[in-house]
Amino acid sequence: MNVLNKRAGFTLIELLVVIAIIAILAAILFPVFAQAREKARAISCLSNCKQIGTAFYMYVQDYDETTMNMGNGDYTDRLYPYIKNEQVFLCPDRSDTQAEEAPDGVTLTNRSIGYGYNWGPIQRRGGGLVLGQQYVNGVSGPKYLPGISLAAMVAPAQLVAFGDTYDTPRITCSFTFLLCTWGGTNNGTLRHSGGHFNFGFADGHAKNVYMRAGWVAGAEAGRFAVPRSLDQASYWCADPTQTYDGQGSNSAASDGVPIPLLPCGQYGAYIGANFPPCPPGGTSNCMMPD
Repeated sequence: MNVLNKRAGFTLIELLVVIAIIAILAAILFPVFAQAREKARAISCLSNCKQIGTAFYMYVQDYDETTMNMGNGDYTDRLYPYIKNEQVFLCPDRSDTQAEEAPDGVTLTNRSIGYGYNWGPIQRRGGGLVLGQQYVNGVSGPKYLPGISLAAMVAPAQLVAFGDTYDTPRITCSFTFLLCTWGGTNNGTLRHSGGHFNFGFADGHAKNVYMRAGWVAGAEAGRFAVPRSLDQASYWCADPTQTYDGQGSNSAASDGVPIPLLPCGQYGAYIGANFPPCPPGGTSNCMMPD
C-alpha cells in the first residue's frame, strides 16, 4: 500500500481569511490605542496645570498675597523657582515653537509654553488675576497689568489661574488671545478631544472645561474661545460684578473687539446672545461648527 507524504500548509483562502481578520482587528484597535494615548496626554496636561497652580499659590503667599503683575517678563520667570522643571510648562498636545517664551535661563527645546495666565476675558481689559493694562506713571509711556490681592477674589475655587492656550507670545488664557496660533475652523481640532481644555484654579485644584471656538473682530487671528456652558465664563473673573478696563489703546473703547464694556461676569451672556452659529464660510462674530 503506497502512502503519499503531503506537506502540511495553509490554503490561499485560509491565508486570506487570516489577513482579513487581522485587518479588521487593526481597524478596531488602532483608534482605541490613539484615544488611549490622547487620554494619557490630557491627564499629563491636567497634572501640569495642578503643579503650576500649586507654584502660583506659593508665590502669592511669598509676595504679600498679591498675584503677579504683567509687563516685565512672563509668568514662567516668576514661577520657575518654585517648580524647577521646565517640562511642567509644556502641554503634550501643543507643538508650536517659540524659544523666547522659556523662563530666563531655561531651554525648552524651542517648544512653546502650553499654559496661559488669566488676564481676564477680553484682551487687556483685565478682570482675571490682573487689572486692566495701564500706564506705569498713570499718564503715558510704558504699560503694565497690576496684580490683585487674594482678598479681591470673590470665589477662588471658581477663578481660573492658568490653563491650556495657543497664545504666543503673551501666554494668556484670555478668550480673545486663547487661539492665537490655532489654525482650525471647527471645534473638532481643539485640544483635548475636541475642546476639553485643562485649567488650574486660584484655590489650587485643576479640572477641564469644555470649550468652543468662534470668530470675532479684534481678537488675535480673529478667533476666540469660550466655555460651552456660558455661565462658566465667570471663571475668568476675580469679581464677576466688577467692570474692568484698560487705558489708552487697551481700553474697551479702543481694543477693536465688538463686545462692549460690561461687568466681568456678563461677557458670557452677551456672547451667547450676539454670536450665532457661523453660516457656511462665515468668519465674523459667530461660533464655529463642531
